Amino acid sequence: MSIILGALTTFMEGLAVASLALQGLKSLATPLLELGKELGLIEPETDVEDLGDKAIQSDLKPDDFDCYEEYLKAVEDYKLDPEKSKLSTEEKKIQKGIELTVGVMIDKYQDFSMDKFINMIDHNQNFFTEAKMGEIAKVIKMDGQSITDILHYVDGTEKNSTKIQGTVDTLLEIEKNTNPGLSDKEAFKNVMELRQ
Repeated sequence: MSIILGALTTFMEGLAVASLALQGLKSLATPLLELGKELGLIEPETDVEDLGDKAIQSDLKPDDFDCYEEYLKAVEDYKLDPEKSKLSTEEKKIQKGIELTVGVMIDKYQDFSMDKFINMIDHNQNFFTEAKMGEIAKVIKMDGQSITDILHYVDGTEKNSTKIQGTVDTLLEIEKNTNPGLSDKEAFKNVMELRQ
């Protein structure tokens, strides 16, 4: 659990340094929460602000559980006190909700650099939209290695042309499935622009 919490702390510190305004936090929270839901790690009806509020109010700690998923479920089951809800800002609740969302994904996919993948989503929000998370989740569920493959394609560290082509094909399919009116040329351009 300490490896997961370390990766999570690094991510959240980066988020704090970025000093995202409320709108920036919401724009990051939306696709991440959707990915967590699509991967079956977060209850479908979960709202990121409520999730964060529950975590703040409950005083539950990840170390008190065998895995992060158990911690998240305990937080999701916590009953909110409306009076206590007034004591935390919307920003704090959303940040805490992001922390839980990211934590459970890092825990589940720790062998595949999920923490770096989430950072990549944050830095490429024009491509990794809420609408694409269902398609991305399908790819991840079929093969967790796709997390690393997409990450290495985007950050430019993948040099194997066969792997690059496979990842490009996957991203093109995601782009076309979520934007059916897009021409093949436009879809290809969007995928190429992801590579740093």
